[in-house]
Amino acid sequence: MNLKYEYECALSGVTAPGELPHAEDGLDDLPQGWFEVRLSRRTPNPKWLLIQRVKEAMVSALIGQFPKEVRDAQEVAVRVQLDAQFFALENATSPYITDVETVYLAPPESSEDIAEAVNQFREMVGLSPMEAGDDEDEDDDGVEPPQAAVEPAPAPVAVGGATAAGEAVVGNKRVKKPLPEART
Repeated sequence: MNLKYEYECALSGVTAPGELPHAEDGLDDLPQGWFEVRLSRRTPNPKWLLIQRVKEAMVSALIGQFPKEVRDAQEVAVRVQLDAQFFALENATSPYITDVETVYLAPPESSEDIAEAVNQFREMVGLSPMEAGDDEDEDDDGVEPPQAAVEPAPAPVAVGGATAAGEAVVGNKRVKKPLPEART
């Protein structure tokens, strides 16, 4: 099952359908020229912190039951025992919670406003701004990749084996051919 998603620019609301998936770069079916901006934030897991506080409280309570002369020696044994008791719970609980937010931006070439916003963002995070016509992924062979359409064009309507755009349908391909002239 090959699912294609529709991407929406967070700045302009422009949409574009996903393209063929390309698993090697990790961007799935992101349309060519689009940006994926992902913000990930790691914060302490409150459940993990609670487990650690419970363990410390238990250590303190158990150590308090021993005479002062043997507390240091018994503390190691008590901690080992509590670590063993809480092992499964700690393994099932991550010490962190990771929040990930992802937005998509249309190609800067699609609008001056988008290009300006992308450059402002790049400067804010310490990257150099993109020049007009700049393509950071340019190949060494000098051939530029084709640009992705920002909005899909409506599909031509088929008329008797040909499309309204003057194309003949051959199998699953469309071939440019002139339409026969209408007879009067």
